Amino acid sequence: MKTFLRMKAFKFLILVFLFSSCNLPKYYFKDDSITTGVDFSEGKWLLDRIQTSKENEDKLTKMTTDYFGDKLNNRFNTVFSEKVLIAQKNNFPLTREELKQIKIGTNYDYFIQIKSGNMKNELGSIDTTPSRFNSNLGNEASIQMIIYDLNTQQIIYSKNAFGVTGNPEKNSYDVTLSKSSKSLLYGCLKKIFKDLEQKSLQ
Repeated sequence: MKTFLRMKAFKFLILVFLFSSCNLPKYYFKDDSITTGVDFSEGKWLLDRIQTSKENEDKLTKMTTDYFGDKLNNRFNTVFSEKVLIAQKNNFPLTREELKQIKIGTNYDYFIQIKSGNMKNELGSIDTTPSRFNSNLGNEASIQMIIYDLNTQQIIYSKNAFGVTGNPEKNSYDVTLSKSSKSLLYGCLKKIFKDLEQKSLQ
């Protein structure tokens, strides 16, 4: 019985340490000027090639195609799988004239662009830098999504999500747990999906 209680106490202490040394990520929108979602019930939707690093492109593309594919079924496609007459790499954001040309070349109604921002990875997932040296270190990532109405050449949705994690003030632990900038990037995209889910017509 005593051995069992010691094991429970030991596990509890481990959990307390992990929680207190964990740098919880924070996600936020930098520009929240567009407060409405979109109408998923109509039109054909096309996803542009995601503008990001090669190591993140496949994962971000899968996350995005899974989300929009679930919402739109056969009314959603990507520039990879659809034979469309548009540039392989488009500007971000697009001009009205570029949107007109995409409409002519695709005959789609909505166009989705996604671009990741600069990433900072100063803390490892398990970081052993002494606390007196890492108080100003942190990991950061950001990603922006723009959805255009190709019929009106207007932006109907735009969100720029940021994710950050860093050592909290007065943290005295020399071992800390932090999300990597790559994990933060995926979390930023999930935050945009959550915003769309809450504000859009299904």
